[in-house]
Amino acid sequence: MQPMVQRINPPTHEKSTRTLARRQCSDRIIPRHIAFIMDGNGRWATMRGLQRSVGHKYGREHILTVAEMCYDLGVQVISCFAWSTENWNRPPAEIDYIMRSTEKHLLRFVHQLHAKKIRFMHTGSRHELPESVLRVIDAAVELTRSHTERVFNLVLNYSGRTELLEVARQMLAQPLTAEEISETTINARLWTAGLPDVDLLFRSSGEQRISNYMLWQSAHAHLHVCNTYWPMITKQDIEQGIESYNHNLGQE
Repeated sequence: MQPMVQRINPPTHEKSTRTLARRQCSDRIIPRHIAFIMDGNGRWATMRGLQRSVGHKYGREHILTVAEMCYDLGVQVISCFAWSTENWNRPPAEIDYIMRSTEKHLLRFVHQLHAKKIRFMHTGSRHELPESVLRVIDAAVELTRSHTERVFNLVLNYSGRTELLEVARQMLAQPLTAEEISETTINARLWTAGLPDVDLLFRSSGEQRISNYMLWQSAHAHLHVCNTYWPMITKQDIEQGIESYNHNLGQE
């Protein structure tokens, strides 16, 4: 079972509900939670005649830049899909690079978040992750635990189906009666417990799929696909995603 996450507080300037926000027709609505599928690092490198690991390096270094763009726009929660449970089928050299890179660079990244009073959390299975990576993740979570206004959620070793299977196993183990099972009891057992649902699901590189990502949390999310590879994502790309999100709200 994953550690439970303290529920974050909405910013003081935010409307109490999305319904109230939608009534402000003259204002652009900023999604509270953007979940990114950071796709295209390897292809970005290959197109330039570089090794895929170079693409992962540039993609990793670009995460904070994109996060700051989003926070500056008023987004409260950012989730970044860094590693799927299905990625363990990749070449061993690529897996080794990703894990070593996470262990080496994550705490420096989190210290930058901490300085900006941004909370770090991890969403995903702890199984299969090296102990050295888990120690760094746990230290990052503990360092930023007191921050509640903004969150950076690293989605590492994640599968939406596996997450829901884990929820089912927990409820059977307790056990819960049929009457006790509800959206609330499921939400409390998700790896993202305490976070708001995803408003905008943003995928880079042009692929038209959600890749088993945040299946429950994205039930009502708007999907925006950007053709830009992740290392080249700009503020304009983010703005276009938010405009697409607002256009979708206007049609509801």
